[in-house]
Amino acid sequence: MVVGRPGPELDPVIDGVWAAVPVPRSRAQITGEDEIASALEAAVRTLSDLTAQHALALRDGLPTAHTDTSPGEQDQHADGHDEQTGHDEHSGSHHHQEGGMELPGGLAMADLGEDRDGLVLDQLHVALGPVLPEWPSGLVVDVVLQGDVIQEARSRFLDLDLDDRDAPECLPDAARALDSAARVLALVGWDGPAARARGLRDALLFDRVDGSRVLEEVDDLRRRVRRSRLLRWMLRSAEAGRSEVLETLHDKLLSARCAVAGAGGAAPVAVDLPALDSRLVGAEFAAARLIVAVADPQPQPTLTRPADRGGAS
Repeated sequence: MVVGRPGPELDPVIDGVWAAVPVPRSRAQITGEDEIASALEAAVRTLSDLTAQHALALRDGLPTAHTDTSPGEQDQHADGHDEQTGHDEHSGSHHHQEGGMELPGGLAMADLGEDRDGLVLDQLHVALGPVLPEWPSGLVVDVVLQGDVIQEARSRFLDLDLDDRDAPECLPDAARALDSAARVLALVGWDGPAARARGLRDALLFDRVDGSRVLEEVDDLRRRVRRSRLLRWMLRSAEAGRSEVLETLHDKLLSARCAVAGAGGAAPVAVDLPALDSRLVGAEFAAARLIVAVADPQPQPTLTRPADRGGAS
């Protein structure tokens, strides 16, 4: 389900994700609230039509499940498989020499480079984003890995010059602070409070609720986060730093409270892209998503580098 109108940089990324989705599958684009119900109903009908799904799979070359194969057909398939296997064993090395090796996901072959200790190790170029769970919308981080350590990082936002007023980054202050806190909580692995933060966000956006009730809920969530021994235990080996993650959660929830109460408190300062890159360099690859969630970069034109103005950003 594609919500909104993707820009020229994000559009091919969505096509790539769609190509990797197995059957049964359905794709729809929603550009307005009045289209939601009809799009969901059409998706249910498409997913329920197994004959059409099978035909689409054959057309697009997608794998399908084969059942009810007779013993004779099984023997024929087995003979054909053995025959093909023998042919491949005979000519496999020849094909490898001509075609070269392709890495999964289209990754490039590793380069060589010195690490911080002066040792020459493989360097692998990997792009994080823009489609990842608990990830800022449109963010791409190109990293160079040596082992599981990030040696270089360069961040950018896709379609930065487009005016998208419905982007998550354009949410009201309280909703955005709760959304950002929910990302951090989810990546830490504390799903319950993460879902509660998202529920409060949705209540502010879509429900006509009493502000005092939301304020009480936010205060209760703040107290739970501040007092939780479980959260501190879960962060005991966090690469982003336990104290920094806890302080970030406190700031985000306090910002949400101030916005709900209309107190006008200062919102936490978002980390710009060069600062985010600096935080990522030297960190373990597994911690990258949590570091990004804590930094919470925003896609503002003022955050772009001068060198990026001539190309994609």
